[in-house]
Amino acid sequence: MSVEIKNLNFIYSPKTPYEKKALDDITLTVEDGDFFGIIGHTGSGKSTLINHLNALTRTQPKYNKDAVLKVCGIDLMAKKPDLKGLREKVGMVFQYPEYQLFADTVAKDVAYGAKNLGLNDEETEKRVRDAIARVGLNYDEIAERSPFELSGGQKRRVAIAGVIVMRPSLLILDEPTAGLDPKGKKEILALVKELQKTCPTIIMVSHNMDEVAECCNKVGVLSNGKIMGVFTPDELFSKRALISSLGLELPTVTELSAFLAEKGIDVNPATLVERDLVESLEWFLNK
Repeated sequence: MSVEIKNLNFIYSPKTPYEKKALDDITLTVEDGDFFGIIGHTGSGKSTLINHLNALTRTQPKYNKDAVLKVCGIDLMAKKPDLKGLREKVGMVFQYPEYQLFADTVAKDVAYGAKNLGLNDEETEKRVRDAIARVGLNYDEIAERSPFELSGGQKRRVAIAGVIVMRPSLLILDEPTAGLDPKGKKEILALVKELQKTCPTIIMVSHNMDEVAECCNKVGVLSNGKIMGVFTPDELFSKRALISSLGLELPTVTELSAFLAEKGIDVNPATLVERDLVESLEWFLNK
């Protein structure tokens, strides 16, 4: 399995007036090949959880005597975990990753992660070309351009290329379409789905339930630092009371399907993705 978590706790500012338990006895498994969604309201613990998976937030042994945290086979509860091995296996794309671009050319920016792996120049260039192509950009057209001259969507693609150049086994995405216009969101979402062909296991944090419904095979629900359950999208979005209690919304397609069904149109009121609704409407109109 890619991720194994048992009884994980994390407390910000312990033993101070600002003490806050961000993770409360979290137990969670992400299997190899999962496209695993993590959802929850602001402050539910999503960022704290995913930051543990790349050791950006370190574990607190004092509050985790019986805890287990293994990521890609690396024991992060060990006294001296293999952080170099972890960073080679786990790639993380932060929210608004384009803000982390820094080099004077796209090629140099994407190459940074590969060079940190100690690869030679020939292998680095090969990986950079491959990563840029995989995010849908033309290497010859873009490699020597400044990343700061690109459009918002192109910048995000370059930032993602800078992560996948390391060829991680586990890819973690924090709100990958945040701040993009509808066209840009659709393009990045298509890219994310395509990436699973070479990054076999993906964890995605998202507030967008349409994205979760379309991409994920499992969804973990967080609330106040606790896991409320792990569901398939069908199971999750049938629990309307839970979704409402978390301050989240149903996928747009599900809301529309339910509305159409109430009006007497023969569609499944729990439809999750656009293509299924379109097929149902075509059948209804042609019957």
